[in-house]
Amino acid sequence: MTHVSWEHPTASGRTGRTGHANQQAAPAGHLSAVPAGNRSVPSGLLRVPAAGWAIVLAVGFCGALGGCGSSQAKFNTLDRHGRTYYIDGAGNWGYGVVEVQEGLRKAGYQGNIIIYGWSSTFNPALDQTVGRPFARAKGQELGRQITKYCEKFPHNQVNIIALSAGTGVGVWGCENVQPPAKVSNLIMLGSSLSSTYDMQKALKNISGGAWVYYSPNDAVLDGPVRALGTIDGELGGTSAGLVGLKSRSGKIHNIAWSRSYTRYGWTGGHTDATSVPFVRNVLARHIISQSEPVSENP
Repeated sequence: MTHVSWEHPTASGRTGRTGHANQQAAPAGHLSAVPAGNRSVPSGLLRVPAAGWAIVLAVGFCGALGGCGSSQAKFNTLDRHGRTYYIDGAGNWGYGVVEVQEGLRKAGYQGNIIIYGWSSTFNPALDQTVGRPFARAKGQELGRQITKYCEKFPHNQVNIIALSAGTGVGVWGCENVQPPAKVSNLIMLGSSLSSTYDMQKALKNISGGAWVYYSPNDAVLDGPVRALGTIDGELGGTSAGLVGLKSRSGKIHNIAWSRSYTRYGWTGGHTDATSVPFVRNVLARHIISQSEPVSENP
């Protein structure tokens, strides 16, 4: 396990939407309270960028039918350049749905980007508790999708970027990939998976690394998630998004929040690591390869 601290050059271009900064602690029945500019949004209401509502509603509708994963797993021409899954947090309320795609495209990523829906309730508190078995089942389905993709494109990269409780789905997806298929890189943001979760099974199916971005200032993980339990069911435990993953594996890279990241929109809050500048300038470096796309199997 390595702890990494990076300094970055000054960001160029316009400032992207951060929209989720400086969350305050909320009562146990809620997952967050998010300030919206100079006005306060009541606890339990999460603000989604207006441009993303159409996508949020589409993902939500698919989630009610068992998740968008199945319909979006179909191959298209972008799959020849690789595939990256983005997995939102509990409730699938749309955090990062627009920003992650925009940030990756601005960084030059040419592969297929799939928004993987998994919520069975659209309620963060329920997904984080009684919805855990469904989250694990969606992780198993994700593993099957990745295996199928690698059978058709055996030399292409498959990456996962996941937020909050979605990191559990991502890890369980990695656990359920069938060799020789591999996930290239797993990026975990504000993870509500337990910091002591045994990653050995998942890491066997990851060829690159697991990049864990964590912040001790994450009020959602330090408050409501402690009360409700981690997505893997540890009550009162410490989430990986607060302290990193406790593992000796060299594949795990724990990266702590620092003030240098603020210029890219990550202020140490629960969801703002999905801001466009942060995705473009920081996260994209883990998944964009210089290699050319390769031929597919029939």
